Amino acid sequence: MKRLLLAAALPLWLGCSAQPGVEALRDLSYTAGQPEDAARHQLDIYRPASAHNATVLLFIHGGAWSTGDRSQYTALGKRFAQEGILTAAPSYRLAPGNQHPAQIEDVAAAFAWVVRNAEKYGGDPRRIFVAGHSAGGHLAALLSLDPRYLQALGLSSRNIRGVVALSGVYEIRGPRSVFGSDPGALEQASPLRYVSASAPPFLIGYCERDFATLPAQARRFHRALIDAGVPAELLFIPGQGHISEILHMAAEDDPIVQAMLRFMQR
Repeated sequence: MKRLLLAAALPLWLGCSAQPGVEALRDLSYTAGQPEDAARHQLDIYRPASAHNATVLLFIHGGAWSTGDRSQYTALGKRFAQEGILTAAPSYRLAPGNQHPAQIEDVAAAFAWVVRNAEKYGGDPRRIFVAGHSAGGHLAALLSLDPRYLQALGLSSRNIRGVVALSGVYEIRGPRSVFGSDPGALEQASPLRYVSASAPPFLIGYCERDFATLPAQARRFHRALIDAGVPAELLFIPGQGHISEILHMAAEDDPIVQAMLRFMQR
């Protein structure tokens, strides 16, 4: 039901008219793979028309690791581009056809592509932030904390200026269709396991009517980062639910966007 609600709501978010000064570049391939996965190995870029050494944001979509697509985040991409931020939105392979770690491997490949191509599109490769909502929040956190995925591509968390995780999952307990049932594998997929002092700064958000376990997970994750000496901010969004918070981010007065802008400016 939650996935159906998201699928029904997001198309309403797509009817976003073109914004002046924003250029959308679509279907850019960020890695090679099986031919049937070609569309999942692409990203869209939303570029301020006059971008030069712009802050860069890689935004990872949610959908319980099994639904969702970059095309659903047009309004979000344009919203940040209007603020002068070069924004990249990748797709990635989905479960159950592709179990973990396919999703995080694809996100790492998308991030590596952005590092190596940001300057070409007017972005500053030294100021790349990673953000995500729901499953995307999990992937953003795991990318920045578990060193294996970036190391495989010659990168590290030092290439990430900061992380924004919105209503993310930080302690994996399932679903089996994505992560299997082995307790060791579930722990290895949990960002909380990898918290250390070397982590980049975090902005962690959750909302008033979030899915049941996520507020407590956000608070535990935030506390673990603080205890490790990592700069971390906890953001509570009143009046919003798990789906409405992401839909509302296109609004001018959205508190999440305002908090993200402050975070990236710092």
